Amino acid sequence: MRKINLSNETRRDAEVAFGATSCKKNTVYKTEDGRKGKSERTVKATMHTTDLALMAAYGDELTEALIKGDPEVDIEQFGMRVEGLKKVFLTPNQQVAYGVTLNEHVFLPDGTEKEVRPETSTTCNIASDGLPIRWTGKMIPRKKAMRMFVFKKSYQVQHVNGLTYDFLFDMAKKLADADAMMLVGGGQKGVAPLVMSNGGTPYRAFLEGRVEGERYALILRLTNMELKSIV
Repeated sequence: MRKINLSNETRRDAEVAFGATSCKKNTVYKTEDGRKGKSERTVKATMHTTDLALMAAYGDELTEALIKGDPEVDIEQFGMRVEGLKKVFLTPNQQVAYGVTLNEHVFLPDGTEKEVRPETSTTCNIASDGLPIRWTGKMIPRKKAMRMFVFKKSYQVQHVNGLTYDFLFDMAKKLADADAMMLVGGGQKGVAPLVMSNGGTPYRAFLEGRVEGERYALILRLTNMELKSIV
C-alpha cells in the first residue's frame, strides 16, 4: 500500500495508507480439453492494415475490396504473440516520429476546441514527506457531486494503527452524516489539484465517507472532467 499525508478540518495530519480495491473473480476459463485459459497479447493489425492505410491504398474501391477479400487482415502476422512492447509516435505517413512535442487540447462543452497549449510536466504532490493534503472546507452534497463530475479513479484510504483508525473514522463519520463529499487539495495553500505520480494527470479530489457500526470506508475520488450543459 502507498502512503499519503492527510490532514483533517482542524489541520491535524497523519500518514495513512491508500490503494485501489478490487474484487477477486471466481470465474475460471478452461479449454475443451480442460486446460486453464490464460490471457495473451496478440497482433490485431499492422501498419499496412489500418483504416488510413487501406483508404490510401484502395480509395473509393475499398468497399468492393472488403467484399471480395480480406485486405484488412495480415495473414502472416495476425494473431502472433507479442512481448516487450514499447510506445512510439507515428507521423501521418505511418513513419516513426522523433523529437515529439506533446500538446494539450482544451475543448468547450459543445466540443469546440478552445485552446492548444504545450503539455506541462507535473510533480507528485501526495508524498508522505511533503505537504499534507488538506480539507478545503468546500462540501458538496453527494448526489450533486455524482452528477457534476466524472470520477475516473477511486482509492480507499486506510488506517495503519489504532490512532489513525480514530483519525479516519472521525472523517468518514462527519462526511457520512452530512451525506456530502469534501473537496481536498495539495500544495502550499491546500487547494492545488492532486498529482498521484511524477508526470501524472492533475486531478481534483474529493473525500467520501461511509460508516456502518465501527466499520468505515473513506474513499478518495479523483476527477478531471466536469459535466456542463451545452446550452
